[in-house]
Amino acid sequence: MKTEEELRTEYRRQRQELEEQAEDIYRFQKKGEEIAQQTYEAILYQIRQREEDCTDILEMARREIEQLETNYQVDLQEKKREVRQKTEHLEEQFHKGLQQVERNK
Repeated sequence: MKTEEELRTEYRRQRQELEEQAEDIYRFQKKGEEIAQQTYEAILYQIRQREEDCTDILEMARREIEQLETNYQVDLQEKKREVRQKTEHLEEQFHKGLQQVERNK
């Protein structure tokens, strides 16, 4: 049986890891949004350099980028949900452990 201090130390360590995962997801999301915007702007720039009407090409590229962004966001939301569930489970286990320590005093 772990002591209260051991439970708290383990809880803090695991909680820190989950917070870092959440921060990584956030940074990854922002970077993805930035890349999508840069890609769209690069396509737009290339199309504007041409003399011909490329509205259809631009619209197709925009739709493709939007679909990729949607898929990307869905994947990120799933990762966020997983981190939230792990955090909730960690909280639950921590409190159960503390209750067990209190009962055994």
